[in-house]
Amino acid sequence: MPAAMNATGLAKAPTQDIPWKPFWVAMLVMSIVLFSGAWLFQPSTFGGVDTLQTDKIGGVPFQYLLWLMILLGLCLHIGRAGFDFLARVLLPWLPFFLAGLTASVFGISPFTSLRALVLWTFCILSAAIVVGELPVALSRKVLFRTTATLMVLSVLVSVAVPAIGQHANGGIWRGVFSNKNALGWIATLCMLVSAGMCTRQRWKFPAFVVALAILCILMSGSKGSLVAALVTLGYLGLVGFLRSRVTVALGVTTLLVSLLSILIFGFFVLPELLALLGKDPTFTGRTFVWSMYFNSMLNTPFLGEGPGAYTYLSELTLPLALRLSDLGAIVTPHNAFLGAFGDGGIVGLLAFAGVLIYLAMIAPFLRADRATLVCAGVAFFNMAHGMVETHEVFTTGFAWFLMVLLRGMALRDEQEKTGAKAASGHVVNALA
Repeated sequence: MPAAMNATGLAKAPTQDIPWKPFWVAMLVMSIVLFSGAWLFQPSTFGGVDTLQTDKIGGVPFQYLLWLMILLGLCLHIGRAGFDFLARVLLPWLPFFLAGLTASVFGISPFTSLRALVLWTFCILSAAIVVGELPVALSRKVLFRTTATLMVLSVLVSVAVPAIGQHANGGIWRGVFSNKNALGWIATLCMLVSAGMCTRQRWKFPAFVVALAILCILMSGSKGSLVAALVTLGYLGLVGFLRSRVTVALGVTTLLVSLLSILIFGFFVLPELLALLGKDPTFTGRTFVWSMYFNSMLNTPFLGEGPGAYTYLSELTLPLALRLSDLGAIVTPHNAFLGAFGDGGIVGLLAFAGVLIYLAMIAPFLRADRATLVCAGVAFFNMAHGMVETHEVFTTGFAWFLMVLLRGMALRDEQEKTGAKAASGHVVNALA
């Protein structure tokens, strides 16, 4: 009996073993690698057709192994816990999924679109399943250590093996990713994850990883990632200031007004200022790209052409890319919201914007935990960077994976705290 008591005289809570722990950890690490796009790629220049060549040596077996692990993990999780946790985590994405499913059926290439939608579903399921099986502390540790490894490897490869880690033209860093924009994108997401790991007791290594991520952003030369990262950091500062001082309604209203002001400035005021200063007001030709893609999308404005129709190289984007060949290999609209409109129509656009706005602007005022705040940063960065790039719409991407994983951590943390309180209550009642 004394051995079962701690210093306070209360019985220690028994340490529960995690069934299939190595499997879940491996699944989390492999998911981060696959959905971030990390690999060792063949040498390439940036801006040419070879930028689109993303063949991975051993990549196909790796992908199929992970798909099988996700299917097995889904069966194991449902058999143990049912659908309740998955439904709670994935609820904000349900309208977007339904919009994609409808667009797939009525789109230009149903089979291709359904395949893209299934792979996107696997991506978000992977995050929800893993966080439902692993304790929050372990999920957080594996996430941080894996993203830290990606940043360390990107710096080492870029410096030590420039033939692989840099583009052939200009010495631009790309690290262990396919191109410089991908490095800037992933480095910003890793910076947000690492910043969320900083505490007063443990801040040195997370701060070091943040510094590596910033170095990768700067050396990638990805101006879009740099500007979006700075805006996101300012936004998180505003959220942190507001959510402890104002009501939910006032906080959300303030953020929405701020977002609207930024959009008005960016699309109507900034181009005029750039023109007056003698700078390029087209955002390096993006306004031409947006106009051409938007005119094509107006043929099917309500349901769109299906996932991937305008966000991958397709029979719709190939003619547009040929007409825009003077600007480089332009096979997407270079705007995530236009991509959502083209793939899912106005319904898909509203669902896409809705889930990001909820995670970035509403959820932080409903929950005060750190995971929700980092998730808000990822969602806002997706919106900010989505103004100038088409990284993730109906795409298996690291930002979607992170948002689901972080939301799942917040919900799982609530469950663990509730269970701990209930367990301590039972112990007190037993001793009374």
